[in-house]
Parts: sequence; C-alpha cells; structure tokens
Amino acid sequence: MNRWRPASRTIARSWTSLRATNVSGVACKHARTPTPLYNGHSVIATRSISWKGLFSPSKSSTQQTEAVDNGAKITLDPDNLFHKLSSSPLPELRDRAKIINKYGVCPVCDTHEDHEHKHAPVYECPDCGYPTHCSEEHYHEGQQAHKEICHILREQNEDDHDLRSGRPMKEFEFPSSQGFDETVNMANWDVFFYTRSFPSMDSDRSMRHVSKLLTYPITVASLLHQSCPYQLGKEITSEGMRSISALRTVLYPRNEVAKDGVTLVRSETINLYVVGARAEASLPQYIWLQLAYLFPHTPFHIHFVGPDALPPGKEPHTSSLNERLIFTYDNSMYHDYHETIDKFDPYTDLFFLFSPGIGYPSARNGWKQSIEKALETKCPIFLTGFDQADMANDISAVEQDYQGEFDWVLRPTENRFSSLKRDVNLMDVRQTINANWGIWGIRGKRYDVTHNEEDQD
Repeated sequence: MNRWRPASRTIARSWTSLRATNVSGVACKHARTPTPLYNGHSVIATRSISWKGLFSPSKSSTQQTEAVDNGAKITLDPDNLFHKLSSSPLPELRDRAKIINKYGVCPVCDTHEDHEHKHAPVYECPDCGYPTHCSEEHYHEGQQAHKEICHILREQNEDDHDLRSGRPMKEFEFPSSQGFDETVNMANWDVFFYTRSFPSMDSDRSMRHVSKLLTYPITVASLLHQSCPYQLGKEITSEGMRSISALRTVLYPRNEVAKDGVTLVRSETINLYVVGARAEASLPQYIWLQLAYLFPHTPFHIHFVGPDALPPGKEPHTSSLNERLIFTYDNSMYHDYHETIDKFDPYTDLFFLFSPGIGYPSARNGWKQSIEKALETKCPIFLTGFDQADMANDISAVEQDYQGEFDWVLRPTENRFSSLKRDVNLMDVRQTINANWGIWGIRGKRYDVTHNEEDQD
C-alpha cells in the first residue's frame, strides 16, 4: 500500500468557504512531489462549493438531491446525518464517491499482482457509507480488515454532512480579544477552549470541527505562549529555551516609557514564516486572529511562502486584517523569497513548516536550498508531521542532510493541538491522517567563540 502524502489544498478547502467564496474541493498530488504518490493519478477537481449553498429545508433524500441540484438550500436533522456518499443530498459528497469509484482501489483486489484483476470500489459499506470494495462478495471477504477503519469513515461521513447541515454552527462563534490580565492555559484543546472562553462544546464532533480549523494558529501559539505545554528538559532543549525565551521578550514586553504623560509598551513585530504553505494559506484570515489575541501587546506579520501559497493566477501580495495582523502571500520558493528580506532576528522571527514531506525522495532535493537558508538565520524552525512515520521520515532526512549544522530546539513529540478530525485519502480510503499530529524543532547551529591563551602567546 503506497504511503499517502496529503493533497496540496485538501485540508482547509471546506474552511475557505466560510468566507462565502467559491472554492473547489480538490484531491491532488503535492506540488513538490512530481512522482506518483496517489497510485499515479493526476489532479482531480470536484464540484465547486459555496458555504452558503449547503444549507436548507428538510426533504426526502430524492427531493433533497433534486433541490440541491436546482440550487435550493437544504437542512439535515441531527438524526439524519448518515448517508451513503453516492446518494448524499449534497453534490460535493456525491462527487467524493465518484472520485473513489474512479481512482480508488478494492483492498481485496489489491492483493493481486495482476492489474487486470484489480477493480474499482463501487460497493458502499452499509455501516460507513463509503465505497470500499468492488462487490458485495469482496466486501464480506474483506470485512474483518475493513472494521479497523469503518468507524473512522462513518465519523467522517457524519461530520461532513453536519458541517453542511444548515444548523447554526455555534462552535464557530470564536471569542474576540482577551483582556491583558486574562490567563489562558495551553495544556490541551479542552483546557484552552475553557480558559479562552470559547462557546461550550457539548460533542466530540464540535471539537473535531473546531480543532481542524484552529490547529495551525494554535499550534504556533502553544510554543510561544508562557503556558506552553512542553517542558524544559523533556521536550524543549536548553537551546530551544534560549530561542523561545528570546521570542517571549518581544511577545511579553516589560519596558515601558512615558511619552506626553502616557505610558506606552514597547513592542516589535513578530515575523512568522510559513514555508511550503498550503492549506494554512487557504484559511480565512480572521482565523489567525486567534493567534494574535493570545499576545495582545504584539503585532504579527505572517508570511505564507511556497508554490501552493496562492491559487493559480493570483499575484503575490500583502494585506492587513487590522493594525496587529499583516499577511504576505508569495508563491516563490523560499530560498528566493529569503533574498528579499533585509535581515533576520532570533528575537522576532521564526519558521513553521507544516507537514513538509522533506524525507520523500521526490521532494528532498527541492527542500535543500530553502532549509539551508532558514538554518543560516539562527531562528527557530518548527516542523509538523501527520503521523509518527511521516515525522520520523522527515527527521531522518534532516539528520542525514544537515548533520552538524543544527541544534535541537524541540524534541519530536505529539502535538497537543493537532487536528482531532481525520482526513481520508480518496485514492485509498484505508489511509487517514490527523493534520499536525506531531511536532519538532531545530535551529541553525551557533558556534561559541573561545579564547585560546596559547594562540595569543
């Protein structure tokens, strides 16, 4: 079974439509990995969707399907969230079934080496609603193995219908700015939501929805925040504590100056370089406010850099959401973008690479120049992986290619703010991931200058 690299823009596509703009649900290969990773299939686009057009009055399944095809809105009751994908009242989920039918693989047939004996999955499991096997006969033959993933697919099925059910999405009513004296605990999602005064979430489904949306900004925040869940000496190294402490001197400024009788807090801008940006660049900008709100003294400039940071045909640009949150989108390779920056400062700058896939042969060489440039800055570089094997693969490549050139900042560990919602590979539904499952960090090596008395003599 081929290892799955997540699609360039799959993870956040549904969230982009929160802005009421039309987007395309996409299942595609990673832009930096030209060799076949999805059984050799190329980019597949499904029906474009709008968040507005997903909701409306409850009808029978057939009537709902016809109504949606005619542009009418639907509403799905909480006890009516499970549908076989091919007969879903939502066209984008029916499209999902077609993608699996066309490009998926029957796991029982997949045991044959002869390609002629391999058939597409067209039989839908009655328990999860996904096309999983080529026939009912093969479904029963492979049912025991399918049980391992069936409950995850069922959960995904109901979650996706719930997102488009038409119900008021109370869990997305995020809190605004916090007071300077408010204390937030970053131990995990539950404690964070409670201490940050998020709306009460009375179901695991709501937690999955919100965590998938916030995993990117809150993963960043968890490392910078004074109540960081990772401990010095355990996950954070002594060099890592130096890097994080330097950033915190800007995030938590203490130097106050009086000007015209007004007390001001001195603060500089934190530059967050998201290298190889994909899904995280597609998030609505206001989602990143949740990062800024946690550091009320400090403005942020978020740089989304990489070939997938912009939709095709869109020009690089900089925009601001408010005076404390600036965004730059640039589809250059990072090592080219690096040359446009005047200087880097470990007190104000850091890098994030979300599931970069550095260890995959087709991407490894393409990453080298960019990582070398990032290491030169001596600023911390944090990386995530979508599972343990993915993270280990990237770490192995970095240790081999940059041996002696970096210090550990954060030892590999599970990310306390990974997405709780699993994403399914439509090319092989046996493969699922959690966005940002694990996290680790490095920094370009610093060399201490020592005085040698013998040389002086």
